[in-house]
Amino acid sequence: MNMTMHIRAHVFIAITAFLGYGTQADAQTVDYGSLQSLFGEPITTSATGTPQRASDVATNMTIITADEIRQSGSRSIPQIIGEYVPGIDVLQSSIDSFDVGVRGYQQPYQSRLLVLLDGRQVFIDDYSRTIWDNIPVNIDDIRQIEVVKGASSALFGSNAAGGVINIITYSPLYDKNTVANATLGTQSQISGDATISSKLNGVTGIKISAGGMTGNEFGTENSSFDAPIQKPEHHYVIENSLTQVTPNAQIFTELSYAKSTDNLAFPFYDREGQEAATYSMRAGFSWQTPYGLITDNNYINHANVSFIATGVDPSTVSTYNFTNNLLVSQLSDQFKVGADNTFRAALEFRNKTFNNSNLIQDPLQAPAFNQNVFAASGTWLWQINDKLSLTNALRVDHQTMAQDGTLFADAFYTNNNYDHDINTLSANSGFVYKATDKDTFRATYGRGVQLPSLIQSGYNETLPEGGGIFLDAEGNPALKPTIVENYELDYDRQIPKIFSTARVAVYYESDKDIIGFLNSQTFRLVGGNEYILDQSTNIGNSHGVGFELGLKGSHPSGFRWNGSYSLASVHDSASVASLLNYADSSPEHHFRLSGGYTTGPWELDANGQYMTSTNMFRATSNTSTYAPFPVSGYASLGGRIGYKIDDRFTVALLGTNIAQSTTQENPYPAIERQVFLSLTGKF
Repeated sequence: MNMTMHIRAHVFIAITAFLGYGTQADAQTVDYGSLQSLFGEPITTSATGTPQRASDVATNMTIITADEIRQSGSRSIPQIIGEYVPGIDVLQSSIDSFDVGVRGYQQPYQSRLLVLLDGRQVFIDDYSRTIWDNIPVNIDDIRQIEVVKGASSALFGSNAAGGVINIITYSPLYDKNTVANATLGTQSQISGDATISSKLNGVTGIKISAGGMTGNEFGTENSSFDAPIQKPEHHYVIENSLTQVTPNAQIFTELSYAKSTDNLAFPFYDREGQEAATYSMRAGFSWQTPYGLITDNNYINHANVSFIATGVDPSTVSTYNFTNNLLVSQLSDQFKVGADNTFRAALEFRNKTFNNSNLIQDPLQAPAFNQNVFAASGTWLWQINDKLSLTNALRVDHQTMAQDGTLFADAFYTNNNYDHDINTLSANSGFVYKATDKDTFRATYGRGVQLPSLIQSGYNETLPEGGGIFLDAEGNPALKPTIVENYELDYDRQIPKIFSTARVAVYYESDKDIIGFLNSQTFRLVGGNEYILDQSTNIGNSHGVGFELGLKGSHPSGFRWNGSYSLASVHDSASVASLLNYADSSPEHHFRLSGGYTTGPWELDANGQYMTSTNMFRATSNTSTYAPFPVSGYASLGGRIGYKIDDRFTVALLGTNIAQSTTQENPYPAIERQVFLSLTGKF
C-alpha cells in the first residue's frame, strides 16, 4: 500500500469514528453473555445480523463455547475445531502450521474458508489462505467459535465459498475477562498469554491481549527438497475498545500486531519456511436510528511475508518477500417491517494490493497489482409463524483488477491484459421448521463464490532454472471464479431423557470451474532462452455427498459427552483428480468422541478421533513434481486434567497425540506426542 493510500485510509477511519461520536441511537453491540443466559444456549448474530439461538440459524452452524475450548486439551484453534466439529478436517504440516478443510475439500493453503476475528477478516489475500498461528488472539479470551459448513457467501461475505469460522472474543464493555496463562511443554515449548480488560466511567471498555510461543520443530524427517527447518515461534498484541457514546450509539476500535515463523505445506506439495508480520487497524460504529440499526465497520490489514524455499539445486535456498494490503469499508442497515420481517441491506468496498518490488532481476521485473471489489447484499428473515422461518440472502460482487508493476520485457501478458472485471452473484436460502419444542428441521441452499486470489490473478515472476531455462510464473486474467453450490437437510432432536441433543445432516455439494495452482505449462523460446510459462487455470469440476451424525450432552452430575461420525465422499473430474485430488486428500470416514467429568476442583477430559486412509499428493523433487502419498487410517488421543487451586488459579496437564510417540497423519513429517503443563489465573 503506497503512502497516499495509507493517508486516505487513516483519514477515512478517523472520520468514521468521529461521526460515531455524534450520533444518537438506541441499539448496542450484542451482549452475548446476557442473551445466552436468557435463552439457555449460545447466541449468534453473524448469519443475519439479528441475535438468534444457534438452533434457529438457517445454516449448519456449530458453536464451540469457552468451556469446550478450555476442556479440549489444546491451545490451537484448528485442533480445537477439528476435535468438536464433524465435517472438518485439519492438515497439520508442522508443530504450529495448519490448514482447515470442509467436507472433504482439503489442500495446502485452503482458500475456500472465510475466517473472521470479531468481524475482521484474518485470512491473507495472497492465496486467500489463513496463517492460523498469526491470528492475534488469546485462547483464554475467546467467548465462542462459530463454525459454518457449506457455501455461505451471501450471508457472510467474501471467501465463504466452502464455510466460515468466526472467532468471537469477550467484550471489553460487557465482560470482565482479565486472565493470564503460562505453559511449558515438550518440543521445548514455552508460551504465555495475558488479557487485561478495564472499564472507564462505566461507558468505555478497553481490552489488551498479548502473548507468544517459542519452541522446536518436530524432530521427524524433513525431505531433502523441503526448505531448511525454521524455528517456530509467534507473538502478538491486540487492543480493543468499545464506548457507549449515548444510550443509542457505540463506537469501537481495534489495533493489532502479530509475527510468526512457520514450516508449512505449500501448494506445490513441498514444505517451505515462512515469516509473516501483520498489523491491522479497525474502527466503526453502531447507531440505532428511526430507520434501523446502522453499522459501520472499517479496517486495514497489512501483511509482510517472506518465503524460504529450495531451488532446483537442493543446496540453493532462496527468500521471496512481498507485501499484501487490504482496506475494507462495510456499511449496513438492519430494520424491521412489521413484527415478522427483518431486513439487512449492506454495501462493501475492498481494495487489495500486492507488491513484489524486491524481485528485481534480469530481465527487470517488479510485479505489483491491485483489486477493487464493490459488493451489495441484502438479507430477509421472515418469521412466518411461531414454528416456521425463512431466510433469504443475495450478494453481488463487482471486482476490477489492474497490474501496476514492471513486467519483464518478454512476459506472456502485458499490463493491459491484466485490466479486467469479474461480476458474480451469490445466494443463500433456508427454511427452519420447529415441529415441536424438541424437533427442528432445516432445509438450505447456498451458492458460494470463490474469486481468484491475487497470486492466481496477477503474479508475474521469472526464475532461472539453469542451462538457459527460466520458470515464468504469471497470473491468468482469464480465470473464472469457482462456484460452489450446497443443498442440505438437517434435523436436530433434543433428547431430555439422556440430557442430549442429536443432529443429522445430509448434503450434496457441486464445485464448478475449480482453479488449479500454477498448473498449466507452455514452453516459449525468447532470445535463445527457454521460458516455461506456469499459470493457474480453471481445471474442471467436482462434487461431494455426505452425511453427519452427532450427539452432544451433559448431565447435572458433572458428566459431558460429544460424539460424531461424518462421511465425505468426493468425486473429481479427471483433471481435478490429477492436479488436486480432493477425492483422496481427506478421510472418507471420520469418527470423533470426547467426554469429561467435573467434580469439585477437578476437571477431567479426554478426546479421541479415528480417520480412514488418505492419498494426498506430496512433492517428489525440487522441480515441482509430485505423486500420491498413501497414509493409512489412524487414531489419535488427547486430553486434559485440570485442578482449580482456588477462585483464581487453575493448573492443568494437557496432551495431544498422547497414545503414541509419533503418528503419520498426512504426507508431511509425522506428528509427535505433545504434553503441556499450564497455569491459568483469572483476576
